[in-house]
Amino acid sequence: MTEAIPFRGLLYDPLRVPMCDVTAPPYDIISGDMLHKLYERGPYNIARVDCGMDISTDGGNLTKYLLAADNLRKWIEGGIIKFEDRPAYYLYETVYMAENTKKTMRGIFAAVKLAEPGHGIFPHEMTHSKPKEDRFNLLRICRANTSPIFSLYNNPEMKAADVLGSVLNEKPYIEFTDDDAVVHKCWIVNDSRHIETIQNGLRGRDIFIADGHHRYETALKYQRLMKEGSGDSGAAYNYVLMLLVNTADEGITIKPTHRLLLKLPPDALDLLTEQFDITRLKGGTDIIQAIAGKPHTFGMLLRGGQFYTLRYKGEIPSGILGIDVIILHEIIFKKLYNVSEFGYEMDMDKTIAKVAGGRDGRQEGGQYDAAFFLNPTRVGDIELVARAGMRMPPKSTYFYPKIPTGIVINYFDK
Repeated sequence: MTEAIPFRGLLYDPLRVPMCDVTAPPYDIISGDMLHKLYERGPYNIARVDCGMDISTDGGNLTKYLLAADNLRKWIEGGIIKFEDRPAYYLYETVYMAENTKKTMRGIFAAVKLAEPGHGIFPHEMTHSKPKEDRFNLLRICRANTSPIFSLYNNPEMKAADVLGSVLNEKPYIEFTDDDAVVHKCWIVNDSRHIETIQNGLRGRDIFIADGHHRYETALKYQRLMKEGSGDSGAAYNYVLMLLVNTADEGITIKPTHRLLLKLPPDALDLLTEQFDITRLKGGTDIIQAIAGKPHTFGMLLRGGQFYTLRYKGEIPSGILGIDVIILHEIIFKKLYNVSEFGYEMDMDKTIAKVAGGRDGRQEGGQYDAAFFLNPTRVGDIELVARAGMRMPPKSTYFYPKIPTGIVINYFDK
């Protein structure tokens, strides 16, 4: 049975440092240029711990993992970050714009007891060895969950605004606006009545990992390593930091990640005709609007600038095989085109630019033969795949906004 408990979180002192200068995006979306900019924001940015540079910037010879642990220790000793006095949950709220609509998402930071996948905690995406090795080295040396795993559960009877309304009316411990004009707030919830309400509402709920599959598998590996020693069932390494978001609150946004193919077969359209209705679109048509809300329908852009919609007309497979991204990969890419390597891009304009250049490759963009546009994956589809013990293709989901690293840390050595 799943268990999500309060814990003594390690938090920045907002009276000592501006939160906008010390938080960072999740490690897996930080590019080299972005990492340098985060370093420039000051000596206490969490990126220096969570995804630091390979070498010490002060001329030392510490590896980035030892340097991360050293930074964390110094920040604790200097009072830049400090432990909450007693175990607590941490109520998180983000306010953001999606498709010209203002949305609010709320969740609870908690320490969730580790379980093997499929036993109350369900992943839905494939993982890769290199990022898992990186996250394991960071966890092993820092002994801390520096960034949360973003997870979903469903409890219509425990909507945050209903059961924690009094907390939301209080001044948050942390409040800041990031570079994308997204507002982030966090409240420390340590009142025993609220703790009991939250703990009861979360206990036994199935949890679905949204973002953080590598971190979860890493936490399991670290737990196995530590159990070879002490085997203490109550030890901190048996738990992992999660942000738990109730799907009943309806504040979640999933964006699609479009696919790019470097090379198409010469008869690419003809290969599709047997299983897809193909519609050639007029110039200037918004491809995203052309497929919006239409099940089993994809947008296609060929080099030169011509758009099409592709509607799957075959028998819709039941269960997970009927999910759009799986139809695209299994039927078009694997069966009809026999391709296994793709480019990925979220931004529609950038996707178009990567296809619409000249065939000789000398113009900016145009390095790909085709792009395929998708509708967003639905939360229900994620649950369907996860419960079946299957994994979606990489980058099948992009949850927005991303949860900043640095709101709260789960440090094992209190």
